[in-house]
Amino acid sequence: MINHNFKEPFANYSFQTALKGRHCLIDVNLIDPNPDQPRRLFSEESLESLVQSIREKGLLQPINVQKKADRFQLIAGERRWRAYRILNKQQIEAIVITVDDQNRAIYALAENIVREDLSDYEIGKAIRSIENEFPSKTNLAEAIGINRTDMYRFLAFDSLPDFILNDLNRDPTLLSRTAAVQIKKILDDHQNSSVVLASLETAWGLLKAGKLQQTHITRFVIKALKDVYELNQVATENVLLNENGSQIGRVNQTEKYWTVQLNVDGINEQQQEQILNFIRGILGEQPKSVASCDTV
Repeated sequence: MINHNFKEPFANYSFQTALKGRHCLIDVNLIDPNPDQPRRLFSEESLESLVQSIREKGLLQPINVQKKADRFQLIAGERRWRAYRILNKQQIEAIVITVDDQNRAIYALAENIVREDLSDYEIGKAIRSIENEFPSKTNLAEAIGINRTDMYRFLAFDSLPDFILNDLNRDPTLLSRTAAVQIKKILDDHQNSSVVLASLETAWGLLKAGKLQQTHITRFVIKALKDVYELNQVATENVLLNENGSQIGRVNQTEKYWTVQLNVDGINEQQQEQILNFIRGILGEQPKSVASCDTV
């Protein structure tokens, strides 16, 4: 069971006491889904279990609906409504209430959170869908009963690459908000570099194949970054020889630097000055005058 750690009193929210409405039986075919339904995945196994429970024990909790012209729109209880349709039942027990658009979205999210069967990704999408109904993130967090820090964890999914989001739309349970925050951080830290994205895509493939835990994704990416860095530090070495064929130094080249090492015993002061002036010249600096050596 997922524990989302929502604060009181939201975790004990009672829709039947908080939402005053008319208790009645409604034709199942007159009910339409809630457009603000946060659940993106209805597990066939879970739905079949609910069908079996209703078949044996009946409906333990009415659904919540509101009147829409000559039909009704679900506020909360879509899984129960779907189960009734599978059972070919004609009517379902419901509480008819009147809510505005803001509260309709909140109630739909709230019921699923209370039941603790929504994925973090689904909650994040639901929070994002209703945020414009509130003047601030603080008001939004208070309305759904979580602190701002945890709310931003749910919203971290928005920063993930499309190849992850596309899979989460098909299976929202693949990634938790904690792992999403970790991935967002490493993407931000490295400004979505191609190396990070490539290694992240590889890690994501391993996750889907069941070969990598989601909590190890960023560890995989960090190791890939380290390997690339170390590879770039491997030097290409050129040996320097004098006219007699003896080694007098070497030049090591990496991606960022050239390092010249000379054996001071193999060159005299005039040669050292000539080398420095040559380097200054090719870099655009004014060569310094070389002291002449008088022949005795």
